[in-house]
Amino acid sequence: GGDKFSSSPLELFSLLLAAVCHDMGHPGRNNSFEVNSHSELSVIYNDSSVLENMHAARACRLLTRQPGDADLNADILAGLQKTQKEAFRANFTKAILCTDMSQHFAKVAQLKSKISHFGTSDPLKFYVNSDGRSMSVVLQYMLHLADISNPAKPAPIFVEWTDRCLNEFFAQGDAEKEAYMPVSPMCDRDVTVKSDSQLGFIKFIVRPSFVLLSDLVPRAVDEILPILENNLRYWEDQKLKEEEEEEEEEEGRH
Repeated sequence: GGDKFSSSPLELFSLLLAAVCHDMGHPGRNNSFEVNSHSELSVIYNDSSVLENMHAARACRLLTRQPGDADLNADILAGLQKTQKEAFRANFTKAILCTDMSQHFAKVAQLKSKISHFGTSDPLKFYVNSDGRSMSVVLQYMLHLADISNPAKPAPIFVEWTDRCLNEFFAQGDAEKEAYMPVSPMCDRDVTVKSDSQLGFIKFIVRPSFVLLSDLVPRAVDEILPILENNLRYWEDQKLKEEEEEEEEEEGRH
C-alpha cells in the first residue's frame, strides 16, 4: 500500500535496493561503539551516522564497478541515463541514512506533522526537498520501520531475531567493558533482561511507529498491528514467568 507514495518506478527501485544494502559490511557494533572507540570509520564520517554512511558508500562503490574491475562487476545501473543514476543514488543513499536510529523520533515527528497539516489523501504532500531533490518522507519512513520490524514478525521468528540481536549487543558490551568504554544501552549481558528490553522496544518505539504508518497504509491495521499485540503479550507472559522464577529462587535461599 505504500507504493502510492512513490512518484516513479525508479524511486521504488531505489528504496528496494536500499533495503537490500542498508547493512552492507556491518561490523556487529553500533554507531556509539564506533564513535567512542574513535574508529577509522568514525573519523572518515565525522561521527555522523557512521555505519549508515559506510553502508551506502560501500554499496554505491559495488554498484558502479566497471567491467574491467578485478572484483565482480555489479553495475546493474548501466542502462540508466546520467540523470536517472543521479536520482537513484540520491534516493538510495538518503533511504539508508534514514535507518539511523538516532533520527527515529525526528522522523516520527516529521511524519506526524505532515499528517496533521495535510491529512493522508495527497501523496505529493509527503515529499520534502533534500539537497535539491524531492524525496518521499513516507518511503524513507517505511524502510526505517522495516529495519526495526523484528518484533512485528510472527512466532517463532520474532523470538529468534530477539536472541540474535541481543547476542550481537552483548558481544559489543563485552568489548566495551574490555576497552573500559561506556557500555551501550541493552549491551550489558549482566543487567539486560530480555523481556524488559522487548517490552520497552515495542511499547515506546515499534508499536507507536506502526500505528502512525497505519494512518497512511491501512493494511497495517490488519496485517501488522495484531502480530505486534500478540508478541507484546508473549513478552508480558515471559516477564511474569521470570518474576515467578525469581521469587521461587528467593524463597529457596531462605
